[in-house]
Amino acid sequence: MKIKIGATSYVFRYLLSDPSMAPQLDGLLHLAREAGLDSFQVCENAWPLSASPSEWTQLARQATDIGLELSLGCMTLNPDVIFNYLDRVEATGGSYLRVVLEREGEPALTLERIRQFLDGIVPELESRKVCLAIENHFEIPSRLLAEAAIAYPANLVGFCVDVANSLRNFEDTNTVLDLLSPRAVCYHLKDYVVAGSNVGFAVSGAPFGDGRIGAPGLLRRILGCGDSMPQMFIETWTPATGNWATDVDKDALWLAASIRKLNTLLADIDTEVYSTDRDH
Repeated sequence: MKIKIGATSYVFRYLLSDPSMAPQLDGLLHLAREAGLDSFQVCENAWPLSASPSEWTQLARQATDIGLELSLGCMTLNPDVIFNYLDRVEATGGSYLRVVLEREGEPALTLERIRQFLDGIVPELESRKVCLAIENHFEIPSRLLAEAAIAYPANLVGFCVDVANSLRNFEDTNTVLDLLSPRAVCYHLKDYVVAGSNVGFAVSGAPFGDGRIGAPGLLRRILGCGDSMPQMFIETWTPATGNWATDVDKDALWLAASIRKLNTLLADIDTEVYSTDRDH
């Protein structure tokens, strides 16, 4: 079993937090590959629209040359922004666009609002043969997303399943997978720890495999969700210290630790599968 190890640009959260210090997109791709990644999802924090479609074609060629697969992600409820991203997805030869349907200041999303948004872009998705992978995100219940997607073909409207984002809605990982994995296009893997007392608790990040997510069982479940190899992207919630250089270094350490752990867990699962097949 060979699963490509991916990450999103949020593993470089602090490096990209200051535009004056952030690398150009081509430099970012090289950083991702040098970190040991096989695939890289360039999300809104890396400003994908700063490069034109023709520039993205060139970036995709550069990524192929260094052995890196690309995908794109955005955060918007504006169809025109979606269309701009779709231009760039096509330019890279991509098959999907990950999207977060939240914008600061927007009222809470309703089923009607989500379907109004999707009605306006699904014809364009169909004509371009691109799937919209909607990410479950903080304020949007997974149940609402699952209900909204039913009205559309699964090859046009699917999900980017984030295994920790829905904690804020008190939806655990199994609930999220039950609701969204039948239409999963890709998965975001992040881990967390919980600290608290009998009067409250707080959730913070951890390198993947070192927290409370239950990584071995989670991976077994994801790998059993479909016939094809899933696309999995590491993300991290690295806590900020307030010192930019320290935070950038900590992000890099957490990414390296997460990659090592993910590789180890996948190898263990592969060994289990081989042993089971041999016994039968």
